This record gives sequence, structure tokens and C-alpha cells, in this order.
Amino acid sequence: MTMATLDLAGELKVSVVVRDGVVHSVAIDSTRPQLANRLLAGRPADEAVAMVPQLFSICGRAQQVAAELALAAARGAPAEADAQQRRRVEAEIAQEYLWRALIDWARAAGGQPDATRLAAAREAAAHDDRDLLREIVERDVLGGDARQWCEHERVADFETWIGRGATAAARFLGQVQRDGPRHGASSVPLLPRFADGPAARIVADLDADADFERLPAFDGRPAETGAVARLARQPLVAALADAFGRSTLVRFAARLSELARIACGDAPPAPLAGSMTIGGGRGLGWVETARGLLLHAIDLAGEGISRYRIVAPTEWNFHPQGALAAATVGARQTG
Repeated sequence: MTMATLDLAGELKVSVVVRDGVVHSVAIDSTRPQLANRLLAGRPADEAVAMVPQLFSICGRAQQVAAELALAAARGAPAEADAQQRRRVEAEIAQEYLWRALIDWARAAGGQPDATRLAAAREAAAHDDRDLLREIVERDVLGGDARQWCEHERVADFETWIGRGATAAARFLGQVQRDGPRHGASSVPLLPRFADGPAARIVADLDADADFERLPAFDGRPAETGAVARLARQPLVAALADAFGRSTLVRFAARLSELARIACGDAPPAPLAGSMTIGGGRGLGWVETARGLLLHAIDLAGEGISRYRIVAPTEWNFHPQGALAAATVGARQTG
């Protein structure tokens, strides 16, 4: 007897066609399986929700919060996230940004990750220690006061920070700037803040389109989600986008601005999580993650799961006509 196995990860295959040193076209093919319903339908609701962060470990805290909110809404009690859930979501966003800055950006800037700094960052994230988090962000990422960063409003402020090169993050973004501050610019629309009104339309499309989990769209078009969408109205991010378009440089700056806000303990410009009832025994939970908007939709039959759907940020940003594809077309081949 053989046991069937499920590929829980899948892969994203990105193929590019280059002509005369310029990217002419991009094809994105995803084999990421839509497993939520296959794994969770038919289970008792509380058991299914408890399983979610074990099955979907990327942004595991956000996955758990989205599941909890969706179940509450399906039971007829939709609400914004409570204080504990909000802190879990923010701590995970901060952890993701710290990891990129202290590991990936450090290497890209010609350095090596510092084990002591990584251990401190892991400690801050694991215990949601906001004092330690701010210390790490200011010392190891921003190289200065997080409040001052939050108050930057001009491109010149950002360029002065890069010019000082006080941290690996600053030196890395300096490289990105020198390579071309407009590289990766995309005209794909930003996904509006979920709390600002698109919820009803997205829910309607999720119900009407069998492929929505795999190929999500807003008003019939691909959309970009993530820090650059959440902070589009923040003065520094808006100024940089006006100057350079919605480029790779601007996306990185948006992540740093969000990290600085979290380190300062300021409230986000819009809720980061919430829920809504979408019919009898049906609920939606949504969470803004480091990568973008995450949706969980639960249909109940009594106290069991009859249907479970997840729309992940990857499916928004790696849509075949989405932000990655649009940003890559026209780029010059290097190396």
C-alpha cells in the first residue's frame, strides 16, 4: 500500500526573455498548491484553526490571527483584532524586516551577518520586547533615532541618510540607488488598504471566481500589496515615489519606514487586521503581513469546517501580470 503525499511548498518559476540586453517579457508560473480546503475541510473548527500555523508556517503568527478572526466572524462575531493579536502581527512584521536588513542586506553590502545582533533580534521578536526592538532598529538598521526617521518627509532626508552609510542597510540602499533609483518601477495599481473599503468587492470576487485564490485581482486587475501600499500616503514614501516611481528603492524605504514606526510604538495609519461576516456561518479574517495582505475565509457547517480558503500575499505580487512582472520588463541585463 502506498501513501499519497502532498507537495506543501510548490514553487514559483520566473522565466524572462532578453533582447539586446533588455528584458522583453516575463512569464510567472506557480505550482504553489491551494491546500487549505484539502487539509482543513471536514475538521472541527477549533481544531482546524489550531492547525493553521503548523501547516502554513510562513508568517505563522499572521496566519493564526487571520484564522482566529475568520472563525469569530463565521460564528457571527466579527471584530477588529484585539491588542494582543495586533502586537503579534506587528512583531512578526518587524522580525521579517530585521531578518532582511541584518542578513540579506548585510551580505549584499559586502559584510557578514553578526551572530550577536541576530540573537538579540530573535530575542526581541520571540518575546515581543519593544524596548529591545527599538534599540536594535536604531543601532543596527537605522543608525539613529527611529522617531527622526519617522519624521523624514523629503527625498533629501533619505539621501542624507544613505550618504552617511552608518549601517549595512544604508550602504545596501546606497547600492540600489546607484544602480538606478527607478529600477523596478511598476504601474500596477496598489491594493487599497483593506480597512478603507475594498473588502466587499474582494469577497464578492472570491466567491464568484474559482481561480481567485491562485490569481487574485481587484476591480478586475492585478494589484500590488505590502509596505509600499500601506505607507503610500506616508510623507517620505510619497515623496520618493513622486521622484522615482514605485521602484525597488521606494519599496525598501517603505519597509524601513514601517519598521521605524513599529519601533517607536506608533499606531499604524490603518488597522493591520480585522474580520467580517460574509453570510450565514461564513467569515473572513484579514491581516497585513510584511509581504502584504493575507485573507482567510471560513465556511462553517455547524461547528465543522465545510470550506476553507486562503489568499496569500505571494499570489497578489507574483500574479503573471502583477507587480514583479511589470517591474522586470524593460530592465537591463547585468553581468
